Amino acid sequence: MTLLRGLDEIDWSALRHAYGSAEDVPGLLRAAAESVEAVDDLDSRLYHQGGFICDAAIAALPYLVELVSSPDTAYRIGLLELLGRLAHEANTIPRVDAGWPDAWAAALPRLLALLDDPGVAVRRELTSTLSAAVSDADAIVPALRARWDGEDDAAARLGIVLAAGDLAPGCTVGVLPETLVWLRDLRTSDDPQLRLAAETALSAAVGAQRPDLAVAVEALRGDIAIWRDVPWVGGASPELVPYFGGGAARLLGWIAGRIKDDPSARLDLCAAFIGDADADLRIGAVRLAAHLLSELRSPVERLLPGVSALCADASPAARSYAVLLIAGLDEGDPDLLADRLGDGAPLSRYGDERVSDLAAWGLAWREDPRCVPYLVERLAGTPPMVDAFTGSVLTASPPSILHSLAPLGGHADALLPAIRARMDGVDSGRTLARVLQEWGPPAAPAVPELVRLLDTEAAAQAAIAIGAIGSAAADAADALSERGEHRDERIAGQRRFALPWAFFKVTGDPAPLLEVADALLDQRYPGRDLRFLADLGAHGAAYADHFRMLMKSSDDWARTEAANAYHRVTGDVDTAADVLCGAAYDLARGEYLPFRWAAMRYLADMGGAVPGGWAVREILDSDRRHRNNGGWRGFAEDRELRALAARLLD
Repeated sequence: MTLLRGLDEIDWSALRHAYGSAEDVPGLLRAAAESVEAVDDLDSRLYHQGGFICDAAIAALPYLVELVSSPDTAYRIGLLELLGRLAHEANTIPRVDAGWPDAWAAALPRLLALLDDPGVAVRRELTSTLSAAVSDADAIVPALRARWDGEDDAAARLGIVLAAGDLAPGCTVGVLPETLVWLRDLRTSDDPQLRLAAETALSAAVGAQRPDLAVAVEALRGDIAIWRDVPWVGGASPELVPYFGGGAARLLGWIAGRIKDDPSARLDLCAAFIGDADADLRIGAVRLAAHLLSELRSPVERLLPGVSALCADASPAARSYAVLLIAGLDEGDPDLLADRLGDGAPLSRYGDERVSDLAAWGLAWREDPRCVPYLVERLAGTPPMVDAFTGSVLTASPPSILHSLAPLGGHADALLPAIRARMDGVDSGRTLARVLQEWGPPAAPAVPELVRLLDTEAAAQAAIAIGAIGSAAADAADALSERGEHRDERIAGQRRFALPWAFFKVTGDPAPLLEVADALLDQRYPGRDLRFLADLGAHGAAYADHFRMLMKSSDDWARTEAANAYHRVTGDVDTAADVLCGAAYDLARGEYLPFRWAAMRYLADMGGAVPGGWAVREILDSDRRHRNNGGWRGFAEDRELRALAARLLD
């Protein structure tokens, strides 16, 4: 084998990658000549999730370039993708190993030579790889432009344009002016797709430049097939098209991403296609609407009619995003949701989540009884019991059934039989016990099922639900008096503090909880367990000094829970509010973390404690969607925070 000479002369065992010793890298490099799996393994070890350039990547770089330069290598595209990711990290992270610049400088000429490679797929991907090396823009951009005249593949030509735009911020005065003039001249092309590429490239090159939306609209309504071969956009996986749309939806989303700092332009782009005759463009537009509305409140007025119309769209993907938005928005029409309770269209290839689950949640938080029969029926099947956390609205994942049932305590009589019938498993029991916790006393008929869960790994949640039911759960007192004892250490650990607390809430006797208070406070991270002691009220006054000490903790949750506990056992509002009010200032500045929502709940429950009127008013007046998460959860978080701010100002 003529490739990879000198590979074994390197002491790979002395080098490190994301998973430890790099002694496996030589074998993977050799296998990468023929194996897609080996390329994937190299990617996971040398790049992993980014944020660093490991010394194994520096040593491997010349061999990666050698492999990608050989026409006999099976998966050259994957290797180019890896090289692009490494180049991006090296040009992004603040500190890079001293060996990388020299290694990259030695590799770059061989990569530039690939601009003339016979493989069209290689030339297409190479433009994306090179676009990441901004620090070498002066060398790369002239090479790209030199290739332009001789490039006969339309997708590779678009890639050259986009790469030049991405690299332009790294160009010096000797290269930049001619590059900008070239891109400007391409805007007059007869090809609408080339004009679109030039517009987006100029927006990347010049921060104040925004793509002409008329050009984008014309291109999107034309023949866009070429973009599936352009790495910046790519093709849509056929199996995912029913849920996320195809090429047009993908391209529209990419264009919106290039103007992410201009909400007004994104709104115009969305409005242009939300009622389009092409289903794929409607999908792309409603997905963009979901992004806009998850960030800002102001687009609601303009987008709501179009989103509302899509609730009955022929495309399941368009319907799913529209129903998610109508369900989550305060302004959504609940009648549209009621019409979708029979919509069994799946939300993904996996699981049993349906469009109707989103509709039911939207009705439930509004306490609209039309969702109750649906939820009773859903409980008999396989409803989503676990939330899918997401940082965006790229998926229309519904909340677990917990969030649809929790607001419906007023309909406990209708729902309890179905709930009790599903509490035979640990996971379903834990989820449904949280529902019963939210309901409190109306959940009393389910106490026998909760007591049975005390012997499972759902013990803590079951005990908390019993405690929330209170004196109406008197029949559980004997089971709660067993406290932490259990043969299974994990279950015993769950019961240790939850059972004495529940016993106190049910019987009014604080003695068992006081007996374990010192052990609770001695935990390394008492955090949320402090809520148990907070409920002691005056019975816990002896621990006020301990809570005061924890109010200075560097741990956010411990500090927040300690402030609440201190107030609850002493009645001292001012001291606790001094700790908690920082959350309002941080939230007003857009610094979103879950403990800050908890702090605002505690402040609102105290009554009369208004931390900095400007901060609370800013929370209410801000156009930002106050959220720490994406999807349905982001809308719920924004709604809750605004309600808490309104209470504080009331």
